[in-house]
Amino acid sequence: MLAVARARGATAAQVRVAWTLQQGPHVLAIPGTGNPDHLAQNVAAGALRLSDDEMARLSSPDQEDPVSRRLPG
Repeated sequence: MLAVARARGATAAQVRVAWTLQQGPHVLAIPGTGNPDHLAQNVAAGALRLSDDEMARLSSPDQEDPVSRRLPG
C-alpha cells in the first residue's frame, strides 16, 4: 500500500479508497470525515486510477494495509 502511494504521490488512505472504488460498479465507498483536508483527499482519491498491476499487488492476501490496521472494528 505504501509503495503504491509513494509511487503515485498519494496517501495510503487515498490508494485504499481508489482500490475500493475500482472493485466494480457494485462497490460504494463512503469515507466519512469531519476534517476539510481529509475531505479533499477523499475527493482526490476518486480520480486516482490504479493500474491493473497495482490492483493485483494491492489485492494480494499478504499485502500490508496500514489504513485498515488503524480502523476500528
